[in-house]
Amino acid sequence: MNLRNVVLNLAAAGSLMLTAASTGAQSPADSPAQPSAAPAAASAPPPATPRPPPVGELKPLGKDRYQIGRIVVDKKAGRFTVPGRVHLLNQPLEFLVTTPGGQKEYETLLEADATGSEFNLACILLGLERDPRQEAFHQFSEAPLVGPRVLVNIAWQDGGKRREVSAAEALFDPKSEVRPESVEWVYTGSVSSQPDGKFAADLTGTLIGFVHSPNTIIESVLGLGMGAYGAVSGNTALLPAVGTPIELIVQLPRDKAKPASP
Repeated sequence: MNLRNVVLNLAAAGSLMLTAASTGAQSPADSPAQPSAAPAAASAPPPATPRPPPVGELKPLGKDRYQIGRIVVDKKAGRFTVPGRVHLLNQPLEFLVTTPGGQKEYETLLEADATGSEFNLACILLGLERDPRQEAFHQFSEAPLVGPRVLVNIAWQDGGKRREVSAAEALFDPKSEVRPESVEWVYTGSVSSQPDGKFAADLTGTLIGFVHSPNTIIESVLGLGMGAYGAVSGNTALLPAVGTPIELIVQLPRDKAKPASP
């Protein structure tokens, strides 16, 4: 799939929205003279309609690598990375990653410097597509989710050395009964459709979750901590302090990574 088709497909899915507004006003020369009247009480202008977050320019970096905003996609390696930071610890969590200022930031472990459309485009560049077998679902639904599998890791600098752990290791306290290696992540593509046609992940800011939210782009196959609010609060024994810069890594399983384009 070439890049032009990727962007067209994403736009057709509602992830890239181009909006245009035109306004017109009569000039004094075009309108008849009106008698003077007492000035009316000033009224506040109507609030501006929020626009979808921008999508960064798609820049080729060579050797099948591309940059979208601050995301770097390596198609040959089957992965992309995005910078961010530890956002919340020791609080009940329902999401792994949000955009800055996302609606669910009060219950999200990490913040990533990307919009929903940028994050989704990076997934599509890796060849990820929604699985047609996945039926509509709602938050906290218990049925396992279906989709192409991905690996999600988190890396940061610790005393000049790079540390990298799986997302599940970062989420769960070591005393948790959930084994991190049992957690699987799949691409769902933010299947929630909005009445105005806007991309749900842009509106909510939710990128990766684990309570089966239809607004997120990546979800856990099985819901985590559902029915036990507060069971997931971040692994404080492993993760660095809130505010520490991190790198989020989304990786295709090794057998799914694709060779570079000719």
